[in-house]
Amino acid sequence: MAENKGDGVQWVQFRLGREEYAVMATQIQEIVRSASITLIPNMPEFVKGICNLRGQIIPLLDLKERFSIQGETDAQQARIIVAHIEGQMVGFIVDAVVGVIRIPPNAIEAVPENLPKIDVEYIIGVAKLPRRLILLLNMDKILKSIEKMILEDTEWSKK
Repeated sequence: MAENKGDGVQWVQFRLGREEYAVMATQIQEIVRSASITLIPNMPEFVKGICNLRGQIIPLLDLKERFSIQGETDAQQARIIVAHIEGQMVGFIVDAVVGVIRIPPNAIEAVPENLPKIDVEYIIGVAKLPRRLILLLNMDKILKSIEKMILEDTEWSKK
């Protein structure tokens, strides 16, 4: 059955290591190639620092480190996905952005119930596409409570 262009939601698909992920395009403000990063002391390893994105200071988080995914990152392919999370802008570093895809609702399945909930609270579901599975993430839930506090308590996250 051919996919109807009007079916499904648009997702931004990206890679972390060898795995494919996607987030709803409506959660993304933009995708940038690179940024000059200013390090901030005493932050978790996955918090790479802050950058100036057209006059706005945003924190940069490395999703590969956040999810404990191993492997080298090709700097030429790496991108920063800029998203709004609970009223603030956050940049997520990924290995590569593959593109924008439409996923029909009938191709999305719930997360298997036997996975620990604490580790999968940010996963909306799994897209079953021909020859591959894509984990669908909810950007609002990627940060755990403590991580949100880190961002909220910093001076540069205030508007």
